[in-house]
Order: sequence, then structure tokens, then C-alpha cells
Amino acid sequence: GEIWRLLKDTFSISQDADFIVHQPADRGDVYSYEYEDGPGPNTQNLAFDLKHGFNTPWNAKILDILLEELKKRSVEEEWPFRRSDAYYKAILEERYKRMRMVWRAAQPKVTAKGCLETAEEVEERLIAKRGENLKSVRQTTRRQNKYLRRAKVLEQVIELKKDGEDDDLPAWQWLQKLVKTLGDGV
Repeated sequence: GEIWRLLKDTFSISQDADFIVHQPADRGDVYSYEYEDGPGPNTQNLAFDLKHGFNTPWNAKILDILLEELKKRSVEEEWPFRRSDAYYKAILEERYKRMRMVWRAAQPKVTAKGCLETAEEVEERLIAKRGENLKSVRQTTRRQNKYLRRAKVLEQVIELKKDGEDDDLPAWQWLQKLVKTLGDGV
């Protein structure tokens, strides 16, 4: 919640997919910060070095800046729960990985013919990929619904058995436990 709100405000995005238009940090600025005495990321206009992971000096500095902002907000907004820096840092790193993945997927790739994809080809590829993702989301949802239906039926059967004199109640309870155990893997 709070971390997502911070990223939304900082990078003017409303969902991960918007990150594809993120303007990466200037290579010269990154080099100068990492190998010379460069000033580092501009706090007013944070730009990740998207060619690399979160643990380069440049990206780590941005994550530190975001962490400080998060801590400031937690005090100003009087959050009821405050977590450790390590906890927030791990989530920020995870979010960066996700956003970087989204950004990288949208970069033109070299086609079989050896030239760069056009904007249209990139779009087609992303739409096709999204179709695959949606399909797997639909399958998972169907599986979960099936599981929830079964669990509900078993719950009702057991309630009825408890009221009656049936001696097969333990068998039904065992079945319920089995379905719950298997359901965790849905």
C-alpha cells in the first residue's frame, strides 16, 4: 500500500505497466557518480539505471532516497504499523525488479532478420504476452473457485453430520483436512 503509493507519486505511474516510459538515468551521470565525484541521482527527478539490477551504487542510492521518504511519510502520516528498514528495503528492491522487468520487456528486441523491432512489433509482442498471462490468471482463478466450492460443500456436510448420529464424521473430517492441504498448493 504505502510503498506503492510512494512509487506512484515519485514516478508518476498508476500501474507497473506505465513504467515502460521511464526515462533511464543518463549513462554519463551514472559513470561519473560511480567512478568519479559525480553528484548522483537528482532527488527531484529520480531515474533508475535500468540496464542494471538494484544493487549498483546508483540504484542503491535511489532505493535509499525512497526509503528515507517512506520513513518521513510514516512519521508525518502517523502510520499505525512501522516496519524495519530491512523490511521496507526488501519490498522496494522487489518492486524495482518487477518494474525493471516491465521496462525491459518493452524495449525493442532484435528480430530473426537481425534488425530492431518497430514500435508496432513491440506492441504486438506485449499484447500476445499479456494474452498468455491473462490465460494463466483465468486458469488459476478457475482452480481456486473449484477448491472453494469443494471446501464449502465439505463444511456443510460436516455440520450436518455433527447434528446427526452418523459415525462416518471422522472420515469426512479427514477428507476436509486433505482438501485443505491440497488446496494450499492451488
